[in-house]
Amino acid sequence: MMPTSILKNVTVFVAVLNKKDTIKNCVDSLLKLDPAPARIMIIDGYSKDGTYEILEQYKDKLDLFQFPEGLSATLNWGLDRIDTELTAMTDGDCRVAPDWLAELVKGFAEEGVIATAGHCGTPQGLSFLQTIIGLEVENRWNRSPKYINRAPEMNLCLKTEVAKKVRFNEKQMVAVDSDFGYRLTKLGKMTYNPAAKVFHYHRSSLKGFYKQQKNFAKWHLRILMQHGSKTISDHMSTPSMTLQVPVFSLGLLFFLASVFSKSFLYPALAFFLILLAIYFKNIIEIKPPLSYYPALLGLFALRTVSWIMGIAEALLLFPVVLRK
Repeated sequence: MMPTSILKNVTVFVAVLNKKDTIKNCVDSLLKLDPAPARIMIIDGYSKDGTYEILEQYKDKLDLFQFPEGLSATLNWGLDRIDTELTAMTDGDCRVAPDWLAELVKGFAEEGVIATAGHCGTPQGLSFLQTIIGLEVENRWNRSPKYINRAPEMNLCLKTEVAKKVRFNEKQMVAVDSDFGYRLTKLGKMTYNPAAKVFHYHRSSLKGFYKQQKNFAKWHLRILMQHGSKTISDHMSTPSMTLQVPVFSLGLLFFLASVFSKSFLYPALAFFLILLAIYFKNIIEIKPPLSYYPALLGLFALRTVSWIMGIAEALLLFPVVLRK
């Protein structure tokens, strides 16, 4: 058991923008951390939906700031103002477990560890869409090994000194934690502790989910170019997920070619059947109720399309998105 005294040398840091529906749950859970951290620091990106007004109600219980730049710049600005040995991060659309921080800091007892991460679950009582998104995401987290090379900033604890050296890449607009993690773990180990739990409020609409996944694919292409093949198959991006884009693309290509020759319909059908088999394999691994199968199939199809659109957009905007 990690001595509780180390928690007196931890700052909990949240960068938030337009999260009025979830920010109260987030802050209330941080205030219930046991033992409590030395400091809770929240930076609002000039939210326009009332988030900041909610945060102002907690001014006497935390350090509240506003900063007008993007996520990476905000995270760097915050890191520069943290003087505790450790920095723990979560997001404004997450709720943390009371022992979250105590579990995260345990990992630093091991020599060479510079970062720890935990499990990202789904709160009870959410919509059906949020529930099935959560089932798929949690299934991937459940396969995580002890040592990982990246983790989302929604559940991450860092040695502050090392984080300040690595810094977040301010040219990376989305998936900033992936790029940061790959660079960070060149300097030491990142461990995964499933007992360090946060609960994430997933996208509540198909439009929001599509936009999230499209933007991830758009900016992940830049990460692939910088960090290589390890970015397409790890504890969160599985090989079967990676296959979905080329299989769907080839199926679509042959289907379009069938306008000129009906013989192309057969390979098109073959690729779409392979894609369907990949989807079913992923669903079986999740072990949901049978009634969830159609919804998960639809969700996976939408995700594949969003990835293709994101990659296409990245290629069209090559000088902007993929610049070093």
